Amino acid sequence: MREHPDQPWAIRVSRVDSREALDLLMDAWYKGVMVGGGLNGAIGFDSHMVRRDWESAKNSIERTYGRSSRAHQLTLDTLSAAIQSRRMLSPRLAS
Repeated sequence: MREHPDQPWAIRVSRVDSREALDLLMDAWYKGVMVGGGLNGAIGFDSHMVRRDWESAKNSIERTYGRSSRAHQLTLDTLSAAIQSRRMLSPRLAS
């Protein structure tokens, strides 16, 4: 995976090539969120992020601020990209 720090997090997350890279990138993103003051108002956000439960973290933000919150749109985009990337990188079950 090649890092492009000038790209939005959602794009960077969507281009990872392994689950390990995704976890590392999301850990770095979360640390940046925490340095910026975090999302203390979003109930459960921090505990979901620590567990890498990005779907629940996204739902927490949506319940607290709304789905169309402009202030948190980049956060929601990044979490959505992480969720989608995880699905794409998950092993497929043989049918």
